[in-house]
Amino acid sequence: MTTSSTSSFSLYNKPTKKMNWSAVSSDKISPSYADYDVAPLNRTLTQDILLSYGIAAPLQLLFTVALGASASILGIVTNIINIIVFIKQGAYKECGTVNLLGLAVSDFCVAITMLQISLCLTLIVINPPSLPWEPFAFWFLTAGWPHLMFAQITRTITAYVAFERCMCVVFPFKVKSILTPKRSIIIIVVIFICTFSSYSPAFIKQQLKYKHDPIVNRSRIILILASDWQYVVDVMWYINSIAFNVGSVAIVLICTLITASRVQLSKTWRSSMATGSTQKTALEEDPKTTISETASKQNVMSNSKMQKEKKLITMIVFISVIFLICYIPDLTFLLMYSINPKIRVLGTYHNLAMVMYSLTFFMETFNSSINIFIYYRMSSKYKRVFREWIGLSTDKD
Repeated sequence: MTTSSTSSFSLYNKPTKKMNWSAVSSDKISPSYADYDVAPLNRTLTQDILLSYGIAAPLQLLFTVALGASASILGIVTNIINIIVFIKQGAYKECGTVNLLGLAVSDFCVAITMLQISLCLTLIVINPPSLPWEPFAFWFLTAGWPHLMFAQITRTITAYVAFERCMCVVFPFKVKSILTPKRSIIIIVVIFICTFSSYSPAFIKQQLKYKHDPIVNRSRIILILASDWQYVVDVMWYINSIAFNVGSVAIVLICTLITASRVQLSKTWRSSMATGSTQKTALEEDPKTTISETASKQNVMSNSKMQKEKKLITMIVFISVIFLICYIPDLTFLLMYSINPKIRVLGTYHNLAMVMYSLTFFMETFNSSINIFIYYRMSSKYKRVFREWIGLSTDKD
């Protein structure tokens, strides 16, 4: 049924042949499984001493189906609105709008894949025998990996957004010539392409194929894993987790701290520079204008400009802080896996891994679903365009 180079798997079912589970001393796939269409998942469900299946299953349903599905539906709706509003704002005219549009697209994909994960887990629990595919296989390849990929894109774009705003505070007069809207579009596209490429081994070494499944005694779509899939996936995991995920979180944290610490200094410096410039211009245009009148006009203009900038910076800081909070479970899971590699799907501690994935997926989706409330509350331009789009009054906020 299988060749020497691949092993096929049909998960969450009882084995049809008697297997010597005690002979398996590690969580690596043994070559002896080449004759079977069963993964060592049955063993891990009962031998996970860290978390029993009786506790793990309800937690998965809570995080993935109850909370995850709700967050995913909210995220799909809110990010469609975000995409429309940013396009109406003139997404290609401003660097910040380009970045937020790219973030909305990736957040939309995070929400879509989370909804698919919720449906797949429901099928895993029900496991109807008439399904033309094995439900866990579909969760593993068509929902789990894509969700991780798009969540990583969201992390990377969030890091770029925090970096761009940090540059605006540190180098206010140079950043616009360096980070142009066109260059931001290129950067966003490169982020998508690089992330797709970094996850490509998961789709090369793990495939869905229509084969005979002895569990249900008929042919259906099951998961086929290459013989070296575990090694390849481990390498891919460490590269993406450390280089992209941890790196992105570090950039967001550092840039947010720098932005928050420099914003007050930047506001004071810009105010003094703008006051002197405007006073000089006003006196040249109208020599009768007094210094006090000029200063009064400048204060109104400067305060208005700084107020808008303060709102924008505050909005980015809020997005960054929520991002950091929502990705605590992901960083915790990465730390747990680094300490004990057996905490993985199809590993010795499969139950704990599945619960951590469920919690991580939900928090990632929650992070991708609530940005609209921050935009509407803190961006007067977003609020105005949104209200115009839905036909409400456009009174000045």
